[in-house]
Amino acid sequence: MTSHLNTIKRSKPMLGTYVSVELAADLDTSTLMDISNQVFIEIEQIEKSMSFHDPESELSFINSEAAFCPCLISADMSMVLKTALQLSAITDGRYDISIAPELIKGGLLPDSGHLVHDAAGWQDIHLNENLIRFEKPLLLDLGGIAKGYAVDKAYLAVCDQVDNLVINAGGDLRVKRWHEESIGIKNPDFKRPQLFTVRMLETAVATTAAYYHGDSEYSIIDPDTREPVDDQRSISVFAPSCMLADALTKVVLLADNAADVLQTQLASALVIDHTDIINPLQ
Repeated sequence: MTSHLNTIKRSKPMLGTYVSVELAADLDTSTLMDISNQVFIEIEQIEKSMSFHDPESELSFINSEAAFCPCLISADMSMVLKTALQLSAITDGRYDISIAPELIKGGLLPDSGHLVHDAAGWQDIHLNENLIRFEKPLLLDLGGIAKGYAVDKAYLAVCDQVDNLVINAGGDLRVKRWHEESIGIKNPDFKRPQLFTVRMLETAVATTAAYYHGDSEYSIIDPDTREPVDDQRSISVFAPSCMLADALTKVVLLADNAADVLQTQLASALVIDHTDIINPLQ
């Protein structure tokens, strides 16, 4: 942050984590507080729309009705689903947002009581602009990609009003003056606590690792085996948006063609393993 600018930092529990917002501008504190409130409002709107846990959310409506008739959806929902389906297509389904039934079985998502087809998958999701329908009954969980999109939406709503802006939602980070910033990434080995300091390579970065899930079972599911992924590495992806960065962490964990996918999305990754080596994956 530039020292002569007024700076505020706030945080709130949201998106199943804590969201922190740091603002710097030649503005009074009251104005900066108003801008930070706008950030939280934008995030809250996306959270309400895309929550699997809220039976009144737009996502819950889709999960309930799209197998029976086409459903009209919001522009925000259409954007997230379009990105998710594109990643499913280019990874041959290794990235799959229809994995919710396995997360329910593992106790990581609430059971809504909806019946699903055992063979249903991302190929059964048909999106046409603002209309969606399912070929077979299935359940979507947007999870991390929705969290990333919420950060992006809030960032774009206020970034032109301030000199610098940092939004951090539990490992999903977007920074306006990213060229000047570095971040700390934990060593995923609990027995050897260590923080790696690396420079920001893009405006957004997302990190996924077992330590983000505390004592619960790791919530990354292999779409082929339908079992949790046994991978204790830390995956950080730098990308032009948090939505992409978050989704691509799963691609790096799951897809054989991750390097090619990262290149097409103008993204790069850092993989930290238990030998304390940072392995670049371009």
